[in-house]
Amino acid sequence: METRNPTGYCPRCRQEVLLTREEINWGVAILLLCFTGGIGLIIYLAIYYSKPQDRCIQCNTRIISRAPQYSRNINIYQNEAAISNENQNVEVIENNSPKYCPFCGEQLQSSNVRFCPNCGTKV
Repeated sequence: METRNPTGYCPRCRQEVLLTREEINWGVAILLLCFTGGIGLIIYLAIYYSKPQDRCIQCNTRIISRAPQYSRNINIYQNEAAISNENQNVEVIENNSPKYCPFCGEQLQSSNVRFCPNCGTKV
């Protein structure tokens, strides 16, 4: 089902989710309303609504990549790779070079880590 609302893949929820903006800072909004006669509030709201919707609606995690078609294609390629690996004998060789998270680029502390400590993506 397609939607016109922006969607993205949330690494924490591990699913496609609707996106929302960061919450309005009501303290700043009230101060701008009082001290600038409403002009500052109008500018603040214009800046607020010009920002992209980049937060997960469920857990409020910031979404870096908003490409739902890309994430679906990754699953298709992973399934094809799994099928082709079943048909071949694949030998895995581990080296001592530092490993990095494929999603956020954070360096992983050890080679047997299953999830990235920074973004929570399965490694």
